[in-house]
Amino acid sequence: MAHFVGRAEELAVLTALLARPGLCIAEVVGEPGIGKTRLLAEFRAVAAANGHRVLAGQAGELSGTAPFSVLVDAVDDVLVGSRPALDDQTLALLADVLPSIEDLAPAHRPAGGGRYRVHGALSELLEWLAAPAGLVLTLDDVHWADEATSELLSRLVRRPPRVPMMIVLAYRPLQQPPHLSASLATGNSEFVELAPLSRDQVAELVGPDVSQHRLSQLHDLSGGNPLYLDALSKAGTVASFDAVLHAELAMLAEPERLIAHAAAVLDDPFELATVARVAELPERAAKGALDELVVRDLVRTDGGKWRYRHPLVRRAAYGSASRGWLHGAHSRAARALVDAPVVQQAPHVMRVARVGDQDAIALLTSAARETFVHGPATAAQWLRAAIDLLPETVADQRLGLLAELGHALVLSGSLHESRQVLQTVLHQLPPDEPARRAAAVVACARVEQLLGHHQEARGLLLAELRRLPMTHRREKVLLELELGSVGLISCDFQIDIRWIDDALATARELGDRAMEAEACAVQALAAYGAADATAALEWQRESAMLIDQLSDDDLAANLNGPATLSWAELYLARPRVALRHLDRGLALSVRTGQSHQLVYLLTGKAMAQLLLGDLVDASASAAEAVEVAELSASDKLRASSYTIQAMVETSRRNRGLALRAGKRAVRACVGTLDWWSAVAGCALGGARLINGEADAAVADLVRLSGGPELPLLDPLHRPVFARSLVAAEVSRGRPADARRWTVMMEQAVAESSGGDLLANRAGHIAYCHATVHMSVGQTRDAIECATRAMSAFHVTDHVVQEMESRELLGLALAASGDTDAAINELAEVAKQYELCDMPGRRDGVYQQLRALGYNAVAPRRSTQRAALPQLTARETEVAALVADGLTNREIMQRLRLSRRTVETHISNIRGKLEVESRAALAATVIRAGQAS
Repeated sequence: MAHFVGRAEELAVLTALLARPGLCIAEVVGEPGIGKTRLLAEFRAVAAANGHRVLAGQAGELSGTAPFSVLVDAVDDVLVGSRPALDDQTLALLADVLPSIEDLAPAHRPAGGGRYRVHGALSELLEWLAAPAGLVLTLDDVHWADEATSELLSRLVRRPPRVPMMIVLAYRPLQQPPHLSASLATGNSEFVELAPLSRDQVAELVGPDVSQHRLSQLHDLSGGNPLYLDALSKAGTVASFDAVLHAELAMLAEPERLIAHAAAVLDDPFELATVARVAELPERAAKGALDELVVRDLVRTDGGKWRYRHPLVRRAAYGSASRGWLHGAHSRAARALVDAPVVQQAPHVMRVARVGDQDAIALLTSAARETFVHGPATAAQWLRAAIDLLPETVADQRLGLLAELGHALVLSGSLHESRQVLQTVLHQLPPDEPARRAAAVVACARVEQLLGHHQEARGLLLAELRRLPMTHRREKVLLELELGSVGLISCDFQIDIRWIDDALATARELGDRAMEAEACAVQALAAYGAADATAALEWQRESAMLIDQLSDDDLAANLNGPATLSWAELYLARPRVALRHLDRGLALSVRTGQSHQLVYLLTGKAMAQLLLGDLVDASASAAEAVEVAELSASDKLRASSYTIQAMVETSRRNRGLALRAGKRAVRACVGTLDWWSAVAGCALGGARLINGEADAAVADLVRLSGGPELPLLDPLHRPVFARSLVAAEVSRGRPADARRWTVMMEQAVAESSGGDLLANRAGHIAYCHATVHMSVGQTRDAIECATRAMSAFHVTDHVVQEMESRELLGLALAASGDTDAAINELAEVAKQYELCDMPGRRDGVYQQLRALGYNAVAPRRSTQRAALPQLTARETEVAALVADGLTNREIMQRLRLSRRTVETHISNIRGKLEVESRAALAATVIRAGQAS
């Protein structure tokens, strides 16, 4: 390898980044041949010398289409023969991506549940690889990387790993794909641009034996590009770089030239047996030809494989072969790879298959289906190739593949293209196939909803309902329920309930209890939106009874039911039962691969966990919802997920993330004023308030809620979401305005049928009254209202709001002069904040206690938590109970957690402690306690 010239400054920049904590991303950019690959190699040597684990991957022009191929190139060989200390669910997800994991994963694997889970599993794997000294991962030629890799980078930027990790990406800026640009735009990466070598640097590289005239020629013709310079200096002539490369290839003997062409067909890296078959040479002759190519430095060894010294050399070798020979070579490559995964065969098959080749169509379709979950953009590419091969006579097969293509495009976030494809399917379906047409209309309507086109979705469904034959009653119910969902997802609660009444009656006549349950859930939400809490509660109870009686197989056919019911239960102040239904819906989503309700299930779970005081889990669920929403490219889903994330992080007093999430939620609502924009405004207002921006909080909340009357917030939600207005007005020194908002909320609930049945609404109103009373020194009234609020939140399992009310009660007692009672209340609040992993709020209460003369010191971490610092407070608590021998059910009862939450905690604990069994977990906890 030539000596390293002219890149000392760039190497120093990369080396300095090794000292940064957490995630650091560097972009090394420059034209082909400028020295990106060499710089990465030098940097890897420095990083390895500093004690970091170093991994390297390189994307290929052909292989880069396979999902995560550049990451597989980097990590797969390292994992051979070792079992990462990750749980079985994570290994199962990794096995679909990494061949080395396949034998380690459990036999039973989930059918899907969203590629965000695959991204999460890969993130966990990278964290495991980074321990303990940190990981340096260099990915070269990522301008050829697939969209799945870019999506993973986006996730790492949004949710940085907790261990030192540096990722260096090298690419050609003029070939940077949009998906890579988008993934890097969300983070603060270090940008390292490689400039051409100067004349002096060229002189240093070529050595002292070159004349000044020749040196000037080399510098001018190469433009300071090291690869061009190397080729020109070897040639001994003055010619273009392409001409030099083609001349070098033309000088090869026949076996070497055949192997060079065959290797270019296979992409890097390639194996001896395969390249021999493509070149139609015996392996012995192929090995000799490869050795000669290595001597000429056209290819280089890579372990037991080979790769071209540079992609430009490979491209020249490919381009110098005749078209006819290349066609045959790709055919031979496909046959040589017949025992390889179909995703490796597909790039060759799509280049040589002819129209009507059903074997090729089947292979490309199979490859697409294999990559649906973790690489839908690649799946769409192969489906397009399969569709192009279809003859005109197979219209039905074409429609089937077009429908699959539309689904793949939805998953990849290409919503507008998906819309066009699905509309094509709908227009080409004959009118005498109502079942297929109904399914196609529902698919089209859901895409319209993702795009925020609710009127268009409603129009599609109504038009199909009008032309549907009366005999197709099941399809009629499907369309009617989807029509209800359009209104509810857009939170336009004023839907035409006659359609849902008809759907419910028909579902009962058909004996379809799953559809009946969904219709009842839609009725519950519609009644709630109409401010009729009494009817909403009745419908909620009926839907819950039906869903609880359904088997998983019956419920899995349509997850709209549990998603709609769960949100109705959240609105109706039943977070614990909502969490049970949300967990069931999410489990079925994973099992069946359904994803269209995933954001609503995850945001609902985050909201339920927030209300129940499981704030760490709520934060994780909200972050997962954000990941799914970002992958969808739907502003409607982004608005809902970032709104919930802002609310969760506001409660945690995570000021920076709360404000960023609130702003992103509002940004996703640009151009639209509706219920979601109002709730996004409330979330942003709350985030601004904890950041000391009371004026902006009021302005945003009122503007985005449609004005001073808050018309875009339904009456029963005003006390829930507009509570920040009262706190902001008090903060601004405007108690009269705060009182006005409180009275408005009170009137809205009082005018709603059954509003008094929702105890949490009374809690919010009482809390607001207490806040106003405190601001004007009416401590006796503040004590009374805070006590009422605390009681109301207690009966509805609103744990965080109960704690906040108790804190306000303590402050009111202190202001009234009852110091002992104030200390008792505040000490209990501090304890509860600690249990809920809310250290910022706990420390604020301890400040208040010290101001009352109570010698309060924030408790040190428990002995076990100090000994196991990688665990959160809640994980430490669960781990201790496992060590004490409690079962999952006993832990559920002790901590008032759901079964799913306990299982998730234990799975996370096992991963962090790197143990594989419950017994090993208990032993680790006990040893840690003894050691401390």
